Amino acid sequence: DTFHMNIEEKDQAAAIRLVGSTLAHFHACGNDRGAPGADHIAWDAITAALGETGYDGAVVIESFTPDNQTIARAAAIWRPLARSQDALATDGLAFLRGRFAWCDILHLTIDRQRLGECGDPHRLRQP
Repeated sequence: DTFHMNIEEKDQAAAIRLVGSTLAHFHACGNDRGAPGADHIAWDAITAALGETGYDGAVVIESFTPDNQTIARAAAIWRPLARSQDALATDGLAFLRGRFAWCDILHLTIDRQRLGECGDPHRLRQP
């Protein structure tokens, strides 16, 4: 989880290498819980460490907007982190696709039960 690694770890890449093959799930977001890429996270080092450990699981965007007040309150989101929920998702996904282009670990998955909670997820798919 890049948000919490930003707070807790002195070296995010070293933390990834430390857990190595036991890493089962990877949350990606900006240091402010916004879209990955519009931040000061050490993405070069993180992607290199994930590659070195052989990580082949999902890379999941875990960002928030104030649009859902219950979640925003729980996550202490007090300002917009993107133009919209859709912009947060599309900008973050575009960044991650570029960042992880060298490997096959980026998977776009859609939770069909929560589909109505997001915009048009089909716009996020690559042509």
